[in-house]
Amino acid sequence: MRLRLFVLLCLMATTAFGQVMLNEFLYDTQGTDDTSIMYTEIYGPAGTDLTGWTLVGINGNGGTAYATYTLSGSIPSDGYFVVGGAAVQNVDQILPHDLQNAGSSTGEDCDGLELRNSGGTLIDHVCYGNCASGHICNGEGGSNAPDPFPSQGINYALSRIPDHTDTDNNGADWSQSDILTPGEANDGVPCEPVDATLEEIRENDSDGVPALIGTFVVVRGIVNVDNYTLDSLTESSFYFQDDNAGCNVFRGTVPTGIMEGDCVEVSGWVGQFNGLTEIVSSGAGNCSFHVEILEEGGEVTPLVLTTTSAFEAFEGMLAEVRNLTIVGGDPWPTGAGQNANITVTDGNGTMTVRIDGDSQAGTAPQPSTTFTARGIITQFDNSSPYSDGYQLTLRYPADVIAGSAAGDSPDLLAENFKLLSSYPNPFNGVTNIELAVGSAREIQVTITDVLGREVYGRTLTNLTPGNVRFQWQPEGAAGLYFLRAQSGANMQSTKLLYLK
Repeated sequence: MRLRLFVLLCLMATTAFGQVMLNEFLYDTQGTDDTSIMYTEIYGPAGTDLTGWTLVGINGNGGTAYATYTLSGSIPSDGYFVVGGAAVQNVDQILPHDLQNAGSSTGEDCDGLELRNSGGTLIDHVCYGNCASGHICNGEGGSNAPDPFPSQGINYALSRIPDHTDTDNNGADWSQSDILTPGEANDGVPCEPVDATLEEIRENDSDGVPALIGTFVVVRGIVNVDNYTLDSLTESSFYFQDDNAGCNVFRGTVPTGIMEGDCVEVSGWVGQFNGLTEIVSSGAGNCSFHVEILEEGGEVTPLVLTTTSAFEAFEGMLAEVRNLTIVGGDPWPTGAGQNANITVTDGNGTMTVRIDGDSQAGTAPQPSTTFTARGIITQFDNSSPYSDGYQLTLRYPADVIAGSAAGDSPDLLAENFKLLSSYPNPFNGVTNIELAVGSAREIQVTITDVLGREVYGRTLTNLTPGNVRFQWQPEGAAGLYFLRAQSGANMQSTKLLYLK
């Protein structure tokens, strides 16, 4: 009995040590598949003779083999054997091979790859992609690996993460990676996303570089410009914000139809381009860029700024500047497709209004009198400490508003704050309360009933010049309520009528 137990333990150890497996493969590239850079990496004990072994492509449509590639040579001392095109780094056997793409940009399907020894015995098997109706490719453990689709100039490989770890579950063992490592260890850094706010993402160090640069984050906000508006129609680019900060989302595959007002959750890496903070679609580690629309139909109210505002605090946010006149810069565009940086003033200072040739904003006629410009606060500064180059980038032709915009005057910014409106009022569910912040940094808001009992209290903190809006939904009886907003010695009030 003791001898039998020893033999079983020995066999188990030998099997684990001697395991040969598929470890990484690149089977799909940008545009027409380029077999010169496509490869399959096999991991196993050094010296293992692979002569006569085969790579077999499995078609999910029927589950049968569609291609067989015969190997030759032995696994080198580092344990990695790479077979692929002539341009592949660390290639051990030049054998161009083209495996099927499980899906496309418009939908997924499933295909597979098998490794068989010289006697035809199945050594390893992986299925990738979700099978379409009627198709079949059953991955190990009952789950399939993802099907990474190349996009925005990035080729993705399927890789075992951590390196050469095989739990006999394709879904758990395989991940898509934009770090291609033929003949080297796969990136085994686990995905550890940081839940962050836009304010945290926008926090910079003394050189103007985001403190979280390179970090994979998950953050939520409201989209303030339709996707593709400020970039070409083949590259995703939009901005989103909350009440305190904004940020650009650059490149990557995102849901179609992302529009202003959508509440989105974005997962990606914090980056920077010429001072502009971004969330980008690729970075270090075993994470995956993702954008999800959580809710549609929201509204973004632009901040009211002046040409002398501290624009870094508002980068990525929707803003408007009023009572502008053109004093220099490029000529006003005569149509779409033309870039222009227009110098304007509101009497306090000057700033740049940016018209991007990828947008339709250039189709707006040049204002002949004072006007209001509305758009995203962006930055283009190519030198540290990235404290210059701020622009108000127009989104649509409607962002050029002739005359003085309705609402509060820019002179209001010199005041403490102002209670602008509550709407609807009367109301039967939720009312929106809007204040112009002015120079106030903290405002206490209270709502009382006709007996003087407080039914709502909130302190707005870390305020910056512009407008702030919040909602109130009563929990008590219908009737008259009194809203009071106070900052220091300045107090303003109004009545709210709640109808059930």
